[in-house]
Amino acid sequence: MKNVKNCIMCFCEIDERAKKCPQCRSLQAKFSNLENNPILITLLSFLILGIFGFIFYENFYLRDLKDQAADNLVAKVDSISIKLEGDTQYVACLGEVKNVSGYQFKGIQYQVEFFDDNNQLIDSFAVSDDDIVLKPDSNTTFRVRGVAHQQLSAYTVCQVTISEAWGN
Repeated sequence: MKNVKNCIMCFCEIDERAKKCPQCRSLQAKFSNLENNPILITLLSFLILGIFGFIFYENFYLRDLKDQAADNLVAKVDSISIKLEGDTQYVACLGEVKNVSGYQFKGIQYQVEFFDDNNQLIDSFAVSDDDIVLKPDSNTTFRVRGVAHQQLSAYTVCQVTISEAWGN
């Protein structure tokens, strides 16, 4: 009497020494099919969990920490510079950004507001600086410049805030 077994895919009776089913042509080795291989399934599960864990860590946890650190960047204005070039009047603020975090930032977006002697807002503009790099735990000098829309003598106080910074 011939020893028989059932095919692992189609369950028809085949010779127990058969490596392939003559009906469905599937391999009959114990761990030849992915769904019958617990080691491969376990490894793939850990790989998928690791990928999702990394994505969560990078995109949610670290981004939140970097956003909190970017909120703590402080710009201090040291002086205001006024210049007339041709028919265009320019006003600039010079100062220093203090980065107290352990992160490095670039792609800085400044929001600049100018006030007169009565502390009334007279002008504002936004400036991007992709060249500046704010190193961790350091101070970095900056200069923001824009076209003046008021009389140059009215620009007495400059206030600079950082509206955006990208950590790397």
